Amino acid sequence: MTHHQRPDGQDHRRPDGPVQPTRRQQLKPFEYLSFAAVAGLFTGLVVMLTVRDVVLALIFFGVAFIGTLLITATLMLAIKPKGRAAADLDKREGFEP
Repeated sequence: MTHHQRPDGQDHRRPDGPVQPTRRQQLKPFEYLSFAAVAGLFTGLVVMLTVRDVVLALIFFGVAFIGTLLITATLMLAIKPKGRAAADLDKREGFEP
């Protein structure tokens, strides 16, 4: 199995060259959104159970959701990819090692 083949044996590249994103790569944004939603739900639930005010709980849910999403996105931009992904990024930007 070459590095272009999936475990099922199919080649995930297009015939004209560009590489199709894997299913894991396609679902990555959904992972970030669901993580932020869980953090927002937890915060909203804690506020709802302590203060018993629905509007305040919704406000805290929104603030926690947006804050978690911003922090997660910022941290993902700060992480440098390793291995092949870094080489692909360098090649795309015109830096040849």
